[in-house]
Amino acid sequence: MHIDPTLLGPVSALLGALIGGGASLVAAIYTQRRQDRLQRVASEVAKRETVYADFVMGASNWLLRAFVRNEITLDGDEQRLVGLINRMRLFAPPNVVAGAELVLRTIVEISLKPSIELRQLAKEALSKSLDPDPLVAFSSICRADLDNVRRAAV
Repeated sequence: MHIDPTLLGPVSALLGALIGGGASLVAAIYTQRRQDRLQRVASEVAKRETVYADFVMGASNWLLRAFVRNEITLDGDEQRLVGLINRMRLFAPPNVVAGAELVLRTIVEISLKPSIELRQLAKEALSKSLDPDPLVAFSSICRADLDNVRRAAV
């Protein structure tokens, strides 16, 4: 096979440009996909953090009311907690949903007990004789879930 030496330079330049351009294109596609994935993960983490934080805040308020009041109510705040649990079912792993349900069940059990005065509640909390806060375990489960979502992006 005979190659004309005058064509060798232009053909080499053309092949070099194609290979360099192809490598740049592949790198750009990879970078864009990576950025899209990181944005999706950040959005997912933000969504979960919002729902988890809303649940913790609402449950904290209801837990305090459960200790100091004798009646059980199902007003807007309590209904919102049930709605947040149902929302968690759409995206959260089963252990997070089970943890939220346990918090709700614990608060209802506390509501069924006789109320105590706020001063007595504070004394029991300071002396550590109060039952453990159900939100501590739930918060740990949520933190682990968020860490798993973040780790999946790497």
